[in-house]
Amino acid sequence: MSWQVNIGIYRTWRWCGGGRGGYAAYDDNEPPNAESQTIEIHHIQLRHYASNDTGGCNNGKPHSYSYNEALELIGNGKFQTFLLFVCGFCLMSVINETLNMGFIISAAECDLHLTFSDKGMLNGAAFCGVVISSHFWGFLSDTWGRRKVILLATSVSLAFSVLSSFAVHVWMLIITRFLVGVFISGNAATTYAYLAEFHTDKTRAKVISWAAMFMAFGMIYLPFVAYFIIPLDNHFELYSSSLGMRYGLWRFYLLLSSLTSVLIIGGILGLPESGKFLLTSGEHDKVLEVLSQMYRWNKGVPDYMFPIKSITLDAIDSAFVEQRKREINQGLRYVWEQTVPLFRPPLVGNTVRASFLMFGLFMASSGVFMWMPDILNTYVNFKDAKLTICDVVEIIHNNRTQMSAQNIVTSCPVSIDASIFMITTIMGILFLACYILNGAVINLVGKKLLLNIWYVVCGVCGVAALWTSDFYLTLLVIVIFLAVGCCGSVLSAISVDLFPTNYRAMALCLILMTGRLGAMVGSNVVGFLLTLNCEMIFILLGGLLIVCAAIGTTLPGK
Repeated sequence: MSWQVNIGIYRTWRWCGGGRGGYAAYDDNEPPNAESQTIEIHHIQLRHYASNDTGGCNNGKPHSYSYNEALELIGNGKFQTFLLFVCGFCLMSVINETLNMGFIISAAECDLHLTFSDKGMLNGAAFCGVVISSHFWGFLSDTWGRRKVILLATSVSLAFSVLSSFAVHVWMLIITRFLVGVFISGNAATTYAYLAEFHTDKTRAKVISWAAMFMAFGMIYLPFVAYFIIPLDNHFELYSSSLGMRYGLWRFYLLLSSLTSVLIIGGILGLPESGKFLLTSGEHDKVLEVLSQMYRWNKGVPDYMFPIKSITLDAIDSAFVEQRKREINQGLRYVWEQTVPLFRPPLVGNTVRASFLMFGLFMASSGVFMWMPDILNTYVNFKDAKLTICDVVEIIHNNRTQMSAQNIVTSCPVSIDASIFMITTIMGILFLACYILNGAVINLVGKKLLLNIWYVVCGVCGVAALWTSDFYLTLLVIVIFLAVGCCGSVLSAISVDLFPTNYRAMALCLILMTGRLGAMVGSNVVGFLLTLNCEMIFILLGGLLIVCAAIGTTLPGK
């Protein structure tokens, strides 16, 4: 349907596309017609057409946009801001659900009769779930949809997290935390893709960096909430007669650490599916609905003013469609075909080196960090005694061995010094500063050199922790040692350049999965060595980082 509107002499405007959502074009060669129908125009989009154009109507059809062109026209605004916070909370939820055990194991010790071995398994349970399920969620995200995966993963992980707060036995807690890890892995595997597909090439890298900072916020949030909640166990006695257990406030803390999941569910229900995913699935009408929603949020205008009426695949999108068809048709065979070349020449060297570097990074940082609140809870009582951290660990071990030999039951609740949570909150703030510092200097220093400097400095500080007997100096060197965890994004950026495009996604998935495996192994190794030989923890992990620096020098590039 094409309306003609007389606006001035010898200039006739034509309303293209029909209905209220069309757009205006004009011809200069038609004389005014006194009988033309007059209509009220609410929205006119003026377009400049080349001499060989069809006049803007494309023979009655609206101009077709590629997905990237559509995003540029829509621009950035309220929609992308809201999306950033939802996706940021998704990444923060992964940190919350995998690291929160470190802040409750001291408080849960007597309720569940935890040993060092039990604590090691608890600290690593969620990481184990993440490692096992990473590939599955990545495959499901590409075949079922980004939004559906985030909604499912967050909802089920929240349910298991609530269930874990009612655990009456250590193995019930271990199993439920493992299942939390299995499902929260869906957020880790899907969030970056979901966020990136609502941004153009110009803003994608920057917004992903902003979202990654929410992980540092998680490392601030966890100890900050613990500071106000867990020490109150000394003042409240809650007992559930129906469950036959004491409901310690560490259980309530688990619920609060899952608060981000509630925010994610509320936020994701107000967001659409990824337009890029819908487009590559052939659902063009739904893509236009998504883009129209984005336009309405950003511009604050009604839907009928949305100018895009047709969306098409560009060359990159078309290649992705073919890849996704193979993925759906071949299933696990596709995953195998994408993984095997990573362990054959010429890629095997890069795969092994990058995976080892990520393994060492997570093993040292996450493996020790999850034990810090438990160790600091005793260390703060001896901060003026000029003891090394391993002297304090020996005191903890000896006290527990004596109580066990004399059949003395530890009083409930265990006394928790609130200052340890403020210390770990400050650690989280310093880690956030490290993320910001890396982003500021990475282009000046170079990715590889920056990574290797961190490995050397952190490794030396790890070993130096054995000989520092001043409480505050010990804290300083340990914080620097743990800061190596902030280099995961730097190593990921290096890894992107090590693999061709068609294997890059699978390579990064494998490397990150190996890193989380390192966190799980690190937690259990630290738990084992705490009872056997504390000095070996810092010699082993500090030395591991220095070895990583040596291997890092062999990576290609700058």
